[in-house]
Amino acid sequence: MILRLTSEQLSSLGEEAKKNHPVEACALLFGKLINNEAIITRIVVAPNILQSTIRFEISPQIVLNAFEQADQEGLQFIGLFHSHPAPASPSAVDLRYMRLWGEAFWLILSSINGAIAAFQMVDGEVHEITLKVE
Repeated sequence: MILRLTSEQLSSLGEEAKKNHPVEACALLFGKLINNEAIITRIVVAPNILQSTIRFEISPQIVLNAFEQADQEGLQFIGLFHSHPAPASPSAVDLRYMRLWGEAFWLILSSINGAIAAFQMVDGEVHEITLKVE
């Protein structure tokens, strides 16, 4: 599986991570699933209502509104973005919550060194996903 996003989208997410550091920045990712690729076309940046350096939570109303808007636009839910004031890999907290989101992609950006990586949990196992920035 491949996760695609533009360099502009990546730059925007990086700026959001810098702006919120050390608090985790977060966003919902929407787009199209085509063959073996998930293409991000819409990013909904949202405040981390926990204001935490180790967890993130998006307001249920923002999630609902984002899903309704995506549905109107014919977009699919791709996954979640958040930053870590640590390496770009799932934390123990992330692993627990990944199980709740099915096979959603988790795009994680390190706000300490700018590294970015994508992950997906399939059948209880976490897999790193190929990330293509165009």
